[in-house]
Amino acid sequence: MEFLNINRKSIYTYRDYLQWPKEQRYEIIEGIPYLLAPSPSIKHQRILGELFMRFKQYFKDTCEVLCTPCDVLLPESNECIDEIKTVVQPDIYVVCDKSKLKENFCLGSPDLIVEITSPSSPSIDYVKKLNLYEKHMVKEYWIVDIKYNRISIYNLQENNEYGSPAIYDKNNPIIKSEIFENLTISLDEVFE
Repeated sequence: MEFLNINRKSIYTYRDYLQWPKEQRYEIIEGIPYLLAPSPSIKHQRILGELFMRFKQYFKDTCEVLCTPCDVLLPESNECIDEIKTVVQPDIYVVCDKSKLKENFCLGSPDLIVEITSPSSPSIDYVKKLNLYEKHMVKEYWIVDIKYNRISIYNLQENNEYGSPAIYDKNNPIIKSEIFENLTISLDEVFE
């Protein structure tokens, strides 16, 4: 991800985001814009498709499952929509409180977010977004590392912080959600 180079200013908002060229995709994290990779790899898309399909099947009657490029706006306290300084496009997200779903975006934290790492910017998912999602109390955050065929799952604890992640790899191949009962996926199905 790179910094946006349009009308340089210190803090950007959703109002700015709506004015940017549609040919390129951006996210804003706490007022700072980041350019998303132009086209994900085939492996990335296969993993996204497999997880999306599994989630749709599991959540079919309870929660909404959405995938990129669908915006999630994460407001600070009582910001009006135009002034929101965080707009992300998670690879996949699950929203159980459907009142958060508006016509063009999700307003507020999803219950579960999945980010599939990009080789050019893994620190965004492992550091910036980890801290961001913890701050906004996303209950479960999955980081899918396509380089190492590994999934790390962070769960919000009673103190509203993420604990140590559950790591799923060839030595621990059955992925299990802590917050969604009986949501299990075989790692082999994800990384075929």
